[in-house]
Amino acid sequence: MNKILIPLFMLAGLLAAPLAAQELKIATLAPDGSSWMNELRAAEQRIQAQTDNRVRIRYYPGGVMGDASAVLRRMRLGQLQGGAFTLGDLAGVSSAVNLYSLPFVFESEDEIMALREHFDPLIKAALEEQGLIVPGLSLGGFAYLFGRDPFPAPAALSTSWRVWVPAGDALSRRTLEQAGVSPVPLPLADVYTSLQTGAINTFASTESGAIILQWHIRARHMLDLPILMTGGTIGLDRRAFNRLAEQDRDIVLSEFNQALVRLEAVNRRDNESAREALVGQGITITAPDPEHARTWQLIASQTRDQMITSGQIEVPHLDDMLERLEAYRAK
Repeated sequence: MNKILIPLFMLAGLLAAPLAAQELKIATLAPDGSSWMNELRAAEQRIQAQTDNRVRIRYYPGGVMGDASAVLRRMRLGQLQGGAFTLGDLAGVSSAVNLYSLPFVFESEDEIMALREHFDPLIKAALEEQGLIVPGLSLGGFAYLFGRDPFPAPAALSTSWRVWVPAGDALSRRTLEQAGVSPVPLPLADVYTSLQTGAINTFASTESGAIILQWHIRARHMLDLPILMTGGTIGLDRRAFNRLAEQDRDIVLSEFNQALVRLEAVNRRDNESAREALVGQGITITAPDPEHARTWQLIASQTRDQMITSGQIEVPHLDDMLERLEAYRAK
């Protein structure tokens, strides 16, 4: 009897134990040579060195695995174990990622930084509940409106303003409709061509993003009013992550989180220098009248409340975040 039990016990232990070596296949839209890929490849080297090659990383850059929805689908099928995503890409996984990217809520990056210690862990936990392990969040900077013409008062806007919104961003689309303009939902890859053809004449972007994507050549004006905070992260499939040895999981999370922290610092510097470059290339940056800014904020908050009440969108922890934001502003 013991001769039978001992081998069975050993077999059960082997089946329960993490595999000795694992390869994580991670896809991203970022091209080789970009800041994202440089940091990810540096993290790859550190992870492999610290795990004695028990964890190997293989990247698929430049969008060769498709857009975010395609990457998430491939992860569910086990063809990929991870991807680099914008926070907007993950709104369909968990609406908690919308907390920092609600239109016209935050007036400065300092406001978001003051809340991150509390809300970053909540966003990560919400994604993990849906099967996505996130080592950290990397802010990309505020998006601003760019257009060919000077931006008038909100009341003077019309449907002739054809504004790009990311496909699937129902809140931004509805907010722009309430403002009286024409939102045009498009995937990121179609924006440049649409600016060339005139299908859109206005877009929102970070300063550095507008230059990197060459959208700025189709704009002459930027409204210096933060719309929403952009951000990105690395998402790992929970099933694949849990197959790693426990000590290796800690290394993977630590190294990827440090890479995201460094990328956030790079983004901040890039946006500062890009703003100067935009001015140097003839783009006029104009601050809105304070009353106009309040009008935008009112339109956004009313639209958001209507959509939440009607069940069209859900934003977990929103009330708590707004309360903490008001307390911060009152200091």
